[in-house]
Amino acid sequence: MNAILSLLFAFFVLAAFVLFFIRVLMKIRRGGGSIPYFISSGAMDATLDKEKKAATQVIVERNAKKKMEEQSSSDPLEKD
Repeated sequence: MNAILSLLFAFFVLAAFVLFFIRVLMKIRRGGGSIPYFISSGAMDATLDKEKKAATQVIVERNAKKKMEEQSSSDPLEKD
């Protein structure tokens, strides 16, 4: 009986840890970035030629500028 209870306790602790980990990952993805994105972009960068790299860089910079403008417009104005 004691072995069954300890096994169930271990299962619930493991399940809670997994759910916590999934929740943290979902918050990271909602925030706009995650580690796998950086890994895949690095792998993709290795396969592109110079012109495609330049075009990709322009698109990434444009998207970053839009994101920064959205964030700055949603932030309240600070008083000096």
